[in-house]
Amino acid sequence: MGDHQTAQPDVTAFPGAVVQCLHPDGSPAEVLLEKRIELPTPVGVLVPQYQPEDPRRQRVQPVELHPGGRLKALSLQEKAVIETPVGPMAAERVTFHPGGQLRRVFPLDGKISAYWSVENETALAGPQRMETPIGVVSARIISVHFFPSGALRSVTLWPGERVTIATPQGPASVSVGFSFHESGALRSFEPDAPFEAATPVGTVLAFDTDPEGGMAADLNSLQFDEAGNVTALTTATDKVVVTCKAVADAVPDGNGADGNGPNEIGAGGAGTNAWPACCPDCARWAAATGKQVRQPGRLALGPGFRESLCGTTPTDLVPLRMGFTDDAVSLDGHAFSRAGHGFSVLRGLMPVARTTYSC
Repeated sequence: MGDHQTAQPDVTAFPGAVVQCLHPDGSPAEVLLEKRIELPTPVGVLVPQYQPEDPRRQRVQPVELHPGGRLKALSLQEKAVIETPVGPMAAERVTFHPGGQLRRVFPLDGKISAYWSVENETALAGPQRMETPIGVVSARIISVHFFPSGALRSVTLWPGERVTIATPQGPASVSVGFSFHESGALRSFEPDAPFEAATPVGTVLAFDTDPEGGMAADLNSLQFDEAGNVTALTTATDKVVVTCKAVADAVPDGNGADGNGPNEIGAGGAGTNAWPACCPDCARWAAATGKQVRQPGRLALGPGFRESLCGTTPTDLVPLRMGFTDDAVSLDGHAFSRAGHGFSVLRGLMPVARTTYSC
């Protein structure tokens, strides 16, 4: 790759350059090119798009600039091969960090329309060979993302593409994509099927029926720290039973016999009657959700359902999102201290299928 810090020419000075909009500081933000130019960039001399390509790219994309004039993004008139930290890559669009370092590479830049379908674009998507921190990966991709240091940040796979990668917990089939810490340690990936993940509360089947990665796989549902420990996951199948030790300590048999009736939250008194007031975490959960339980001090939290607004079924499954720190376990955003609670996993209670949409 070229020197990232090499001075870049003023795009607005080229013949046929038209400034389309400005940054708040008055510097050019977007420049439309009406003639062919050869533009020196941190990854070599490239030819930005200057004329439309029917029907795939009907609109000329402007060259985007950071405040101060450095290149931010440009679509290329024709596909070019550029040098990247993971090896040579075909590119139709590239973006840059404010300091000039390569940020993202998109092998394809076609625009889906009534005249150009997803199937048309997919037919052009060929595998890219990448030398990643977990070995060589060859796959059809939407993009790769780099840190300013040049370290690989993420790989976003083409829709429907699947690869097998090495993870801290063994080989895994991956869809959507995977990402890295700047050190090169795996940060996250999107399981293509339920994946048995060892966590501080036990083994959980990690799988997101409706992953949010989509166009960028910088942070996926199964996440790790740099030591390889699971820090977050999404499960569409399992429930986690949370047992409040404040109640268990007050009622040794743990059957909640002195609590209120079914579906009532205990209040006042001692033992189960004092729950959830006796536990700050449980009290926050009760206040935030307004939910009631049959057995005070014992919560079974898992996936749920919501009305489908655009799906192929009346309801969509809402997975359970879990997070882990040294001190607490988070379940759908509600934190329970590990010192004050016990945890167990009820496995495989929900059917598994990726959410599909009809609109």
